[in-house]
Amino acid sequence: MASDNTANKVQTERARIKDECSQCGLCSNGCAFLAEYTSPAEMAARGISKEDAYSCSLCAKCQALCPLGLNPMGMFQERRVETMQKQELEPEEFNYFMPDCEDNVMNYYRQYYGIDYSNLESDKGSTSYFFPGCTLMTYSPAITREIYNRLRLKQGCGGILTDCCGLPLYQMGLNDRAGKFTNSLVEKITDRGIKSLIAACPNCYYELKARLQPLGVKILTVYEALDFSLGSQTDLPPCTVHDSCPDRMEGKFARQTRNALQNRGYKIVEMSNILQHSPCCGSGGQLSHFRPDLADKLVRDRLTEAENSGAQILASYCMSCVLNFARLESGLKVRHVLNLLLGIDEDYTEVKKRAAEIFVS
Repeated sequence: MASDNTANKVQTERARIKDECSQCGLCSNGCAFLAEYTSPAEMAARGISKEDAYSCSLCAKCQALCPLGLNPMGMFQERRVETMQKQELEPEEFNYFMPDCEDNVMNYYRQYYGIDYSNLESDKGSTSYFFPGCTLMTYSPAITREIYNRLRLKQGCGGILTDCCGLPLYQMGLNDRAGKFTNSLVEKITDRGIKSLIAACPNCYYELKARLQPLGVKILTVYEALDFSLGSQTDLPPCTVHDSCPDRMEGKFARQTRNALQNRGYKIVEMSNILQHSPCCGSGGQLSHFRPDLADKLVRDRLTEAENSGAQILASYCMSCVLNFARLESGLKVRHVLNLLLGIDEDYTEVKKRAAEIFVS
């Protein structure tokens, strides 16, 4: 939950941007949203509008690029919180993708298509659990089940948590609801005596890491928990990797997935913008709801960059990125990294359409 100290820090950051931004253009050149304006300094001086706040994908690339260490993203996140507190937007309008609402789109999708994990074997009293993340477990039950079975065999993982980490609530600026939701999740984890959580989603990994490690709960990625090098293949098509925003600063998933893919036999060809310079896929901060034009531009630009790399496969370790890239036609196969490592091929081009069909049938 955002505290007064956090709010003051953001206000101080806004003042710093207003006073210290050199308007060098590095962040604007690297961000399609900021490129629409003169500079973050100009925006800080005039104030952040509601439209500004929800046109930012909250990807933190501006912070990564700034030679002064300024963080324009913080201004937009704080304005989102202010928007919700002042009721400038109606929170109920967004309940369809909020994890604290029972009738959200992912729950509907799993119910409609019969996706359920209640029949998975579990070990009562196990202290190690798999946390696939809501997007992966909703749109790829095959990967979710295979990873869980491997973790049980190799790591003694005895349970699966089919929860959301709560990030969408924070991104929307609903910090009170987000705090209650996350506290409930952390309480569930500690009450079950879980000592080790294995995450597949980078959003979940980084969102939960800061909350769980002080409580003595170790959090791992699936790429360090499992060895994917067995059964290395030859003559695999070249692939390129899109790095997801939550991994931007630490690059843990970026390193681990590239190593795993290379050990599996894939040749990786890199795009021009990777790691800290990687652009948002267009799904961050619920951008497709507020600025579908900008979200589509981000997707098209990234697909073009991937095609220009000479790759035949565009892979990402974030399922939200995968689904966003797969929804527009391109000459690439768009896959989750785990599709390639597990040999489970899935076509995600129709996923968005299948989700929409739920509400018209």
